[in-house]
Amino acid sequence: MNPRMASLVWANGAMRRLEEEMRCASMTDASVMLTGESGVGKRFAANMIHQLSQRRRAPFVAINAADVLSVTPPAGAGATVAVGSAFLQAPDDGTLLIQEIEKMPATAQSQLLGFMDRSTTVKRHVRLMTATTTHLFRLVQAGEFRDDLFYRLNVIHFTIPPLRERREDIPLMFQHYLSLDARTEAPRLSSAARRRLIEYAWPGNIRELRTVTQQLSATPLPDLIEPQHLPCPIGK
Repeated sequence: MNPRMASLVWANGAMRRLEEEMRCASMTDASVMLTGESGVGKRFAANMIHQLSQRRRAPFVAINAADVLSVTPPAGAGATVAVGSAFLQAPDDGTLLIQEIEKMPATAQSQLLGFMDRSTTVKRHVRLMTATTTHLFRLVQAGEFRDDLFYRLNVIHFTIPPLRERREDIPLMFQHYLSLDARTEAPRLSSAARRRLIEYAWPGNIRELRTVTQQLSATPLPDLIEPQHLPCPIGK
């Protein structure tokens, strides 16, 4: 997601507190775990923490854990991560986000833990963040994820709520993203259109909202958005 979203003023009090906690987290090098449903903005949150940190001039790299075949320390700083058939050099002095951490193969889990153990004896060159859509501790209890790795990754934990739990943010985010996609000031929302946006469940969360604003920005925008301008099933 676009880092400019960080300038958005949340209407939801819980989101305002969450953003403030993330700003505090940006001042540390501690590992961060982000939990939330698909599409709630975990990658954006990780990028925001990176952009607010002293590492902001170094790369932010995101990979999927299911694609990680191995994690090995190179001769220099950082780590070499085998992603599928390719090797990715973790960003020196930057941030590496491992998405869907619950899907990381057992062998790679062991290697990642070993890399983190070695990094404690030298200057930390890569900050690790992870994202998951599940309650990872349940997998730990079931013996499906290493408990020692879980505790190393779960130093700072943020749970990002779905849109349906912060409905007052929906019109604000809708107009913010519509303005970004259309590259112009977003039209006003009629009270009926605003109500439809707020009442819709948004099962795809922010990812689904972005799809809607991109669809609207691909056509001439009206001066006032009414329910009929919204795609089904939102505007039906």
